[in-house]
Amino acid sequence: MKKLWLCYDKESAAPVLSVTEALNHVFGLETDEELHLDAAGVKGAYNAKRLQYNASTLLNYLINVMSRVGTNEDVVSLWILRDDLYVEGMNFVFGVAHPGKAAVLSTHRLDSLDLINKEAIHEIGHVLGLPHCTNECVMQFSNSVDEAKAKPATLCDRCRSLLTLD
Repeated sequence: MKKLWLCYDKESAAPVLSVTEALNHVFGLETDEELHLDAAGVKGAYNAKRLQYNASTLLNYLINVMSRVGTNEDVVSLWILRDDLYVEGMNFVFGVAHPGKAAVLSTHRLDSLDLINKEAIHEIGHVLGLPHCTNECVMQFSNSVDEAKAKPATLCDRCRSLLTLD
């Protein structure tokens, strides 16, 4: 069974228990560690012109932290941040993931605990190898808060069948 390392900044402590429960319910992930990480200390991550953090830079930092502490392939990680995120070519992202490793999730534009949980499920779905989906599924691509709200918080049968959690 895969384990989850859940990281968060001090402004994102409130949804941690709910996100942990949602990820355990959907994927059977048990939280192994909870770590406090602050994006402000990540060199080159903040773009002062955009007033946003580069999600790819933060994701690479998280993966490096995981490798330094000696995690293995049975551990995946999610970093929840209050800060707004972007990737090159996009105005913003809710999150970004690296399959098999980790994901970063911003709560900046997410206005409810249900929406935070839904996007955490989506990003960890990517970490566990799921692509975007066109079915009624949490793995649908969301380009706006309204699109994120409209999709369900559950996996479709197809995506569920693609998961290998051993």
